[in-house]
Amino acid sequence: MILDYSMDSTVYFPTLDQYKCNPALIIQGDVSEPVAAPAEAQVTEVGSNEEIGNYVVLDLGSGYTAVCGQLKDVQVAQKQYVAKDTILGYVAEPTKYYSIEGNNVYFELMHDGEPVDALDYLE
Repeated sequence: MILDYSMDSTVYFPTLDQYKCNPALIIQGDVSEPVAAPAEAQVTEVGSNEEIGNYVVLDLGSGYTAVCGQLKDVQVAQKQYVAKDTILGYVAEPTKYYSIEGNNVYFELMHDGEPVDALDYLE
């Protein structure tokens, strides 16, 4: 784990040289390592932004949504249903927001639109 979830207090982001809340887990990974779906889900969005690069948004049901970012070669499409462990894509080179932290997967879990600590839910 590079950076832990922290919405109650700020954590230091070396690349940005600042402290801020972190709604996600920043998980170390090797470039081209596969990134799998954490559970059965429907892909609600596939996109890209400056901070987390290519990402996939998954509807896990019961108000839970997951965002997996810092991906390359995304293997899924919007509206697709995926089984647990389906390959979503592969670890990409980090965006400029995470260049010092290194290669990683951005994993954000939300319940009813509010960030929650994914470690409380992962097996």
